[in-house]
Amino acid sequence: MKVFSFYTTLGLAAIVGQTTILRLTLFQDIFYDLLIPLVVFVRLNLPEKKAGVLVLLIGFLMDLSSGGIFGIYISVYFWIFVLLKGISNYFDVQGAMSRSLLIAVCVLAENLLFFFTSSPSSGIELLISRIGPVVGQTVFAAITGPAVLLALEKIQERLEYSAFSGKKQRGIL
Repeated sequence: MKVFSFYTTLGLAAIVGQTTILRLTLFQDIFYDLLIPLVVFVRLNLPEKKAGVLVLLIGFLMDLSSGGIFGIYISVYFWIFVLLKGISNYFDVQGAMSRSLLIAVCVLAENLLFFFTSSPSSGIELLISRIGPVVGQTVFAAITGPAVLLALEKIQERLEYSAFSGKKQRGIL
């Protein structure tokens, strides 16, 4: 329960940060969705049921706070979660290069889904104007994504160690 609460709080902090601070014009079109590395991490490192509930909860909270089309974030995170299961069965996703590619593809897929669900049918001009920022976000995600996953793994190790050592200490006393 401690791990679930921690990642829920971390997801909520990321939601607040990216819906307030990262929406400023200074950061516009630079940062990608910071919850994508979290979704990838929980899918690869937490039990499936716990990770699934966490992903749906984070997607729901993001939908509530984003002001966009309701259900889009929960759909994106759910499909990333489901597709990661299949990808991790066939490919090794533990290397830095594969994680970099994985997060970049997830960011690109999210942006494409956003484009196709929110643009009019004759939005070629909009598509052309968004190519640069989407490519920039994808490259930025490929560069920073593995570092974010590594930091989350270090946090996970500390959470597991403190939970394990806490149980062990209680058993001794």
